[in-house]
Amino acid sequence: MKYGLPTDDGTTVGKVFGRARSFGIYDDGDASLRIVANTGASAEHGAGTGSAAFLIEQGVGVVIAPEVGPKAEAALVSGGIRIEYTEEGMALSEAIRSTTSAQKSTP
Repeated sequence: MKYGLPTDDGTTVGKVFGRARSFGIYDDGDASLRIVANTGASAEHGAGTGSAAFLIEQGVGVVIAPEVGPKAEAALVSGGIRIEYTEEGMALSEAIRSTTSAQKSTP
C-alpha cells in the first residue's frame, strides 16, 4: 500500500493538501519514503484536484493529511483513495506509523 502525505519541508505533515510544496510517498511494501515535488502547487485553479490526480497516478491508496478540500476529497474518493486525518506539523514518520498501526489493529 502506498500512502501520500502533503509536506512543505520534507519532514513534517504540511497544513494544506493541494498547495503543499511536495508529497511524501510511503510504500509499505519496501518501507521506502520518497519526497516528490507537487508541480500543481502553484496552479491558479484546481490545485487540490490536480494533486489528487497526481497521487492517483502514483498508485497511492491512502492520503494522510490535516485537511482536504471538498473537490480534492471527491477526486480522491472517486479515484479509490481513502483519506485519514492527522495533525499538521507531525513528523511524516510518526503520521505514517500512527496510521499504519491503527489499520493493523482494526478487525
